[in-house]
Amino acid sequence: MDAASSTGPLICDAAYAGLVALTLRGALEHPVVSAAAPELLTPGVDLDVPVRWVHSSEIYEIGPLLTGGELLLTTGLGVVGADAGARRHYVRDLAARGLAALAVEVGRSLPALPVEMADEAARRGLPLVVLREVVPFIRISEVLNTLIVDGSTTRLRFSERVTAAVENAQSEERGLAGLLAAVGRLLDRPLVLVSAGGALVSAAGTTDDRTAWQVVDAPTAQQVDVVVRGRRWGAVVAGAAPAATGASDDDVDVALRRLAPALGLELLHGRGAPSRPDQLAARLLADLVEGESPDTDVLVRAGAAGFHPGAGDVVVGVAVDAPESRSGLSLLQAAARTTGGTVLRGRVGAEVLGLFALDRPDPVRVVADAVTAAWRRAGEPPVRAAAGDAVTADRGAAGWRWTLSRARAASSLLSSAPPPPGTAGPVTTARAWALELLLHDAGAPLADLADSTLQGLRRWDARHGSDLVRTVETHLRLGGSPSRTAEELQVGRQAVYQRLARVEELLGHRLDAPEAHAALLVAAAAARLARTPPP
Repeated sequence: MDAASSTGPLICDAAYAGLVALTLRGALEHPVVSAAAPELLTPGVDLDVPVRWVHSSEIYEIGPLLTGGELLLTTGLGVVGADAGARRHYVRDLAARGLAALAVEVGRSLPALPVEMADEAARRGLPLVVLREVVPFIRISEVLNTLIVDGSTTRLRFSERVTAAVENAQSEERGLAGLLAAVGRLLDRPLVLVSAGGALVSAAGTTDDRTAWQVVDAPTAQQVDVVVRGRRWGAVVAGAAPAATGASDDDVDVALRRLAPALGLELLHGRGAPSRPDQLAARLLADLVEGESPDTDVLVRAGAAGFHPGAGDVVVGVAVDAPESRSGLSLLQAAARTTGGTVLRGRVGAEVLGLFALDRPDPVRVVADAVTAAWRRAGEPPVRAAAGDAVTADRGAAGWRWTLSRARAASSLLSSAPPPPGTAGPVTTARAWALELLLHDAGAPLADLADSTLQGLRRWDARHGSDLVRTVETHLRLGGSPSRTAEELQVGRQAVYQRLARVEELLGHRLDAPEAHAALLVAAAAARLARTPPP
């Protein structure tokens, strides 16, 4: 057949151009090779071996010129005059050189492939392919080698991106969770760090411990050992891609091998003794939480730990729930650079606590926004944080203890209760949970409080599958704005108007009645916290 007509137009299929590495399987399935009608004569061989280069030659003694991993194309001209023993030697030598595969075009130099060549290839485990149609070797080499070069460049660029992500996370001291999050975002896959003893240490891209263990236990999971001081400490595990557009398995392997040493260094660093100021900060915060730090020495102890509030500063406490303390500490340090003030931070039990000192309007919002921004820069690691209420710096131990207690209580609610309307996200404030905190502190009977004001609405919701109670709370919390209520509830404005009309009909009074506003808000918050069915 005509060689030019058999090759067709230039192959630019993105499915092939996007390959990270060219394997023998990929080469044989590529249109430029499939046009040559390839037939594999050695079944059972590994078709997923990488093809490092595509080379064509008719030289019998080509072996010494090869370095391994090549796909060798030949018409067999070099073995036409050789006897059976020489042909066996030819195949044997190529197999010993680590050839990826030998492809022989039959029909010109060789009418058919000699039996002894197929037999020797089977003995040596060398993939032997017969090409039964004519496609110029230069065409095959040009197309496949271009893929190999492009793939190498893509892998190099991806490797550089992984390296940059790891180095940024290290320079910002994001901790184990931050390292996992930074690389996990590049891969679009969940990453989990487990110890050799089977403990779940940290994770990114998972919602809880159960989903993290599902990643580890999945049969398709990829993992690379993490080594500390020359010994296997554990492994970093990558889950499956959530979509077909995710990183390839080769990308994942490259990324994990670059991430694992950084995790090892982080583990070593985390085992080191904290600095003297850090030790003093953690002890002071622990004493504040436990109520054992008197006003007389709190400023002195804070100064020794490097925390120096100004005369006009206010102090805002922050509580962080993080899978490992270093990521929480790094988050607070990064946030302090944004607020322009100073921070006292340390681990107390299972929590990371901090005190921010600053002189800014609306300091609670400034701190919450700074922590949120730091969380985003860190790659959105799996942490939750809450800012307490602001107190003047000169309030001393009592004030600092108060703002920390408010932050810790809000953080606890953030992890256990449905959030108030308009407060979704991993960072919240005590003032956003003010009603919930009051109800919690008072030990109020939540179901009774809810029913005392909203019994009719709760019954209607139960019978009709509606959402009137949530609509009431959302509407009141968002300033009575139908537009903002519709946006928060993700419904149309007309639907909001219809719901509000039904609410007023069931309540027997208008929603904007001044004497009912506080009671409605308290009852709606109680209903959300109670999550109990109406009577």
